[in-house]
Amino acid sequence: MNKKYFYQPDIPVSISCWSFTLMILLFSLLLWLEITVFQIWTVITFIIFVLVALIQVLLRKVELSDTELSFRAVIPFNNFKIKKVDIKEIEIRKYGLFIKTKYRDYRLIVSKKFAENAYNNMAK
Repeated sequence: MNKKYFYQPDIPVSISCWSFTLMILLFSLLLWLEITVFQIWTVITFIIFVLVALIQVLLRKVELSDTELSFRAVIPFNNFKIKKVDIKEIEIRKYGLFIKTKYRDYRLIVSKKFAENAYNNMAK
């Protein structure tokens, strides 16, 4: 049973990443308002914003299997796996999932459906 879901890292990391992404949008708006004529540079920066936002949303995936959780990040060398045997505690919280392992605590922003599936699969 391998199911794939989207996730976002914990709140401080998400705020940092999305702040830089929104800076691209603000730069696009600034160009548009400064030049007062809709030009190609405004379109290019807006397209860059849309691409960066899609990359941040679509590349962060987590795969739930019977034995582990496999996380894919935007930058491939940040990928990691959490084995079921390493999980000490898993808890559903208001905005996501809290996973405590032998080595580290993970706080993830995920959908309720994934949080419930992960809890039911990994807490056994």
